[in-house]
Amino acid sequence: MSKKDSAGAAQILAYLNEKNRPFSAQDVFTNLQKQCGLGKTAVVKAMEQLAQEGKIQEKVYGKQKIYFADQSQFADVSDTELKKMDARIVEISTEVQTISQSCRQLDTGLQGERDLCEGVEEEEETGNDP
Repeated sequence: MSKKDSAGAAQILAYLNEKNRPFSAQDVFTNLQKQCGLGKTAVVKAMEQLAQEGKIQEKVYGKQKIYFADQSQFADVSDTELKKMDARIVEISTEVQTISQSCRQLDTGLQGERDLCEGVEEEEETGNDP
Protein backbone atom coordinates (compact mmCIF):
# COMPACT_ATOMS: atom_id res chain seq x y z
CA MET A 1 0.00 0.00 0.00
CA SER A 2 1.43 3.40 -0.98
CA LYS A 3 1.85 6.27 1.47
CA LYS A 4 -1.20 8.01 0.01
CA ASP A 5 -3.27 4.85 0.36
CA SER A 6 -2.01 4.36 3.93
CA ALA A 7 -2.91 7.94 4.81
CA GLY A 8 -6.32 7.45 3.18
CA ALA A 9 -6.89 4.23 5.12
CA ALA A 10 -5.95 6.02 8.34
CA GLN A 11 -8.44 8.80 7.56
CA ILE A 12 -11.14 6.26 6.75
CA LEU A 13 -10.46 4.40 10.01
CA ALA A 14 -10.59 7.64 12.00
CA TYR A 15 -13.82 8.62 10.24
CA LEU A 16 -15.52 5.29 10.95
CA ASN A 17 -14.39 5.36 14.60
CA GLU A 18 -15.56 8.96 15.03
CA LYS A 19 -19.00 8.44 13.49
CA ASN A 20 -19.40 4.92 14.93
CA ARG A 21 -22.15 3.93 12.53
CA PRO A 22 -22.34 1.68 9.47
CA PHE A 23 -21.37 3.01 6.05
CA SER A 24 -21.08 1.59 2.56
CA ALA A 25 -17.89 2.26 0.60
CA GLN A 26 -19.89 4.71 -1.55
CA ASP A 27 -20.98 6.64 1.55
CA VAL A 28 -17.41 6.90 2.83
CA PHE A 29 -16.17 7.93 -0.62
CA THR A 30 -18.82 10.65 -0.86
CA ASN A 31 -18.27 11.93 2.68
CA LEU A 32 -14.46 11.99 2.51
CA GLN A 33 -13.94 12.79 -1.16
CA LYS A 34 -12.68 16.34 -0.59
CA GLN A 35 -10.64 15.51 2.52
CA CYS A 36 -8.85 12.38 1.32
CA GLY A 37 -8.66 12.95 -2.39
CA LEU A 38 -8.94 9.20 -2.93
CA GLY A 39 -10.84 7.64 -5.79
CA LYS A 40 -13.70 5.25 -5.17
CA THR A 41 -11.58 2.21 -6.03
CA ALA A 42 -8.91 3.30 -3.53
CA VAL A 43 -11.57 3.76 -0.84
CA VAL A 44 -13.00 0.29 -1.50
CA LYS A 45 -9.53 -1.28 -1.38
CA ALA A 46 -8.61 0.59 1.81
CA MET A 47 -11.83 -0.47 3.52
CA GLU A 48 -11.36 -4.10 2.48
CA GLN A 49 -7.77 -3.95 3.75
CA LEU A 50 -8.91 -2.48 7.09
CA ALA A 51 -11.54 -5.21 7.39
CA GLN A 52 -8.96 -7.93 6.68
CA GLU A 53 -6.66 -6.44 9.34
CA GLY A 54 -9.54 -6.51 11.83
CA LYS A 55 -9.53 -2.75 12.36
CA ILE A 56 -13.10 -2.44 11.10
CA GLN A 57 -15.95 -4.90 10.67
CA GLU A 58 -17.69 -5.86 7.43
CA LYS A 59 -21.17 -7.27 6.83
CA VAL A 60 -22.48 -8.42 3.47
CA TYR A 61 -26.14 -7.89 2.58
CA GLY A 62 -26.69 -9.35 -0.87
CA LYS A 63 -24.34 -7.45 -3.16
CA GLN A 64 -23.91 -4.59 -0.69
CA LYS A 65 -21.07 -4.48 1.86
CA ILE A 66 -21.45 -2.42 5.00
CA TYR A 67 -18.44 -1.36 7.08
CA PHE A 68 -18.38 -0.13 10.67
CA ALA A 69 -15.95 0.47 13.53
CA ASP A 70 -14.87 -2.51 15.60
CA GLN A 71 -17.10 -2.23 18.66
CA SER A 72 -14.67 -4.03 20.97
CA GLN A 73 -12.53 -0.88 21.12
CA PHE A 74 -15.30 1.11 22.81
CA ALA A 75 -16.05 0.92 26.52
CA ASP A 76 -19.26 -0.70 27.62
CA VAL A 77 -21.93 1.67 28.89
CA SER A 78 -24.06 0.73 31.89
CA ASP A 79 -27.86 0.97 31.89
CA THR A 80 -27.63 3.83 34.39
CA GLU A 81 -25.37 5.80 32.07
CA LEU A 82 -27.69 5.12 29.14
CA LYS A 83 -30.67 6.39 31.13
CA LYS A 84 -28.71 9.55 32.04
CA MET A 85 -27.84 10.06 28.37
CA ASP A 86 -31.48 9.54 27.35
CA ALA A 87 -32.63 12.06 29.97
CA ARG A 88 -30.04 14.56 28.74
CA ILE A 89 -31.22 14.03 25.15
CA VAL A 90 -34.79 14.79 26.24
CA GLU A 91 -33.62 17.96 28.06
CA ILE A 92 -31.65 19.18 25.06
CA SER A 93 -34.50 18.36 22.66
CA THR A 94 -36.92 20.36 24.79
CA GLU A 95 -34.46 23.26 24.89
CA VAL A 96 -34.06 23.13 21.11
CA GLN A 97 -37.86 23.19 20.64
CA THR A 98 -38.19 26.18 22.97
CA ILE A 99 -35.44 28.10 21.20
CA SER A 100 -36.88 27.22 17.78
CA GLN A 101 -40.29 28.47 18.85
CA SER A 102 -38.75 31.72 20.11
CA CYS A 103 -36.92 32.14 16.80
CA ARG A 104 -40.14 31.63 14.85
CA GLN A 105 -41.89 34.24 17.01
CA LEU A 106 -39.03 36.69 16.48
CA ASP A 107 -39.08 36.03 12.73
CA THR A 108 -42.82 36.70 12.67
CA GLY A 109 -42.34 39.95 14.58
CA LEU A 110 -39.48 40.97 12.32
CA GLN A 111 -41.56 40.29 9.22
CA GLY A 112 -44.34 42.45 10.68
CA GLU A 113 -41.86 45.28 11.24
CA ARG A 114 -40.56 44.93 7.67
CA ASP A 115 -44.10 45.08 6.30
CA LEU A 116 -44.76 48.19 8.37
CA CYS A 117 -41.55 49.86 7.13
CA GLU A 118 -42.37 49.01 3.51
CA GLY A 119 -45.83 50.52 3.95
CA VAL A 120 -44.37 53.74 5.37
CA GLU A 121 -41.79 53.94 2.55
CA GLU A 122 -44.50 53.46 -0.08
CA GLU A 123 -46.59 56.22 1.47
CA GLU A 124 -43.58 58.55 1.54
CA GLU A 125 -42.83 57.81 -2.13
CA THR A 126 -46.40 58.50 -3.22
CA GLY A 127 -46.56 61.62 -1.07
CA ASN A 128 -49.49 60.49 1.02
CA ASP A 129 -49.44 61.31 4.70
CA PRO A 130 -50.08 58.38 7.03
